[in-house]
Amino acid sequence: MLYHTLLLLHVLGACVWVGGHLILSLQIVPKALLKKDVQLIQQFEKTFEPVGIPSLLVQIITGVWMAILQYGILFSWDNAVQRNIIIKLSLLVLSLLLALHARIFIIPKLSIDNLPLMVLHIRFITLVALLMVFFGLQFRFGGL
Repeated sequence: MLYHTLLLLHVLGACVWVGGHLILSLQIVPKALLKKDVQLIQQFEKTFEPVGIPSLLVQIITGVWMAILQYGILFSWDNAVQRNIIIKLSLLVLSLLLALHARIFIIPKLSIDNLPLMVLHIRFITLVALLMVFFGLQFRFGGL
């Protein structure tokens, strides 16, 4: 029962995280680019962050917990499930690095001049989130 509860929380967190980034990438970013208005992105970030960050934390905690509970802490590229875990953890690190870079170097000085760089970060983080969903689904089928 614990595993099912963790999985439910993990999937709910993914729905919020991925859904929010899809809305940002497909709705907010095109409007911001068209209107040349960085405030649209800043407003979305202020609204989404209080929900998005906790959902990401829930995913990290439940994901690691499920991996340990179900598969142990072995990191072997020879095992399909372990390979999936390594890939998902690598994607998580990539997400965190992109987010830190944006938070430190782009967001404090966000303007129309560096909006394209911010958009690139948003699109990459959205892609990484979608890849994490893809690799998460692979657990159902035994990994890659």
